[in-house]
Amino acid sequence: MYFLGFLQFLIWPLIIIGIIMFFVNRHKRKNKDQHLQLALSKEDALSELFLFLSILFLGVTLLAFNKDFGNPFSWQTILFITSVVGLISAYYFKIIYTLMFSLIGIASWWGVQASEWIDGKDIKTSSIYVGLIFLILLFYIIGNLHEKEIKFKRFSLVYLILGIIPMTGALLFFSTKPGISTLNDMIKGAMFFGSWQLTLSLFSFIIFIIIAMFYSINKKSISIFELVAVFILIILFCVISFLPEQNMFLYEGTKYDFNTANQLSGNGIFWAVIFNLAIFFELLGLIFSGYLRHKKWLINLGTFFLFLLIIIKYFDWFFTFLDKSIFFIGAGILLFGVGWFMEKGRRYMFANIKNESHE
Repeated sequence: MYFLGFLQFLIWPLIIIGIIMFFVNRHKRKNKDQHLQLALSKEDALSELFLFLSILFLGVTLLAFNKDFGNPFSWQTILFITSVVGLISAYYFKIIYTLMFSLIGIASWWGVQASEWIDGKDIKTSSIYVGLIFLILLFYIIGNLHEKEIKFKRFSLVYLILGIIPMTGALLFFSTKPGISTLNDMIKGAMFFGSWQLTLSLFSFIIFIIIAMFYSINKKSISIFELVAVFILIILFCVISFLPEQNMFLYEGTKYDFNTANQLSGNGIFWAVIFNLAIFFELLGLIFSGYLRHKKWLINLGTFFLFLLIIIKYFDWFFTFLDKSIFFIGAGILLFGVGWFMEKGRRYMFANIKNESHE
């Protein structure tokens, strides 16, 4: 049972690791900088893989021994120990594979542990999501810091992607009706102060983020524009953690009705607008950040998510209002026009970056 749970935990980490490897491999083809390579040689890649597998099997072995001794520790504790050992090994040997797994493992451990802290206490689950968002923002800041350190520069892309993709996914999800419905359920219950462990964790995350932000300013590793964006996201999710219980959807009196339940209330519309603006400006900021910092992968990533956002919003807003034939014809025209416009803009940015690099 524990072994199967451990294997299920690996699914999303492997997907995210695959995305990181994709971007790093694209960098490797176009750049000769060693810090952008997953491995410096085939032999190095093989040794990285063996160390990653050794850390993975360490976790499985600890789970097996733990079961033989009557489970004195929870599987979350085993996950945390394995992730910390992997993190230390990754920094000591400068290995990317293990770093990716360890960071995702630590974040997953905190999420599961936080769920146990509030179990049976009727505390808002929004606090758990907010804590994970704080971790994501911390990863992003650390990624920018590592870009200024030669010995840790290979790790910067890992931290940046672990900061950008989950944040973008969270904002994209909460900008939809299923996301607003989830938010409606998350804010039910008492404040997080009912669990001292959760309270201590959230305030510790805030302190670490503030320290990292000041250190980034001192090192000039992050722009004021990015710091403002991080600060706004912190404020947004802090507000959500203190948000009182409220109805995001319409109901007929006290009786639930399917026809009206899918319609947003005034509160629901307000938060839908907030998250739609947040995801839109976050993606624009991502694209322009890539342009200003001469990072093509940021432009490509932002363009992809912006295109995905347009598709999702078209289906979300117009599917129930338009005749199906008009809907799909309009979708084809819209996607063709948007795709052409975005590709022109992307090529224009790449051309400017190339010209500036030759000057």
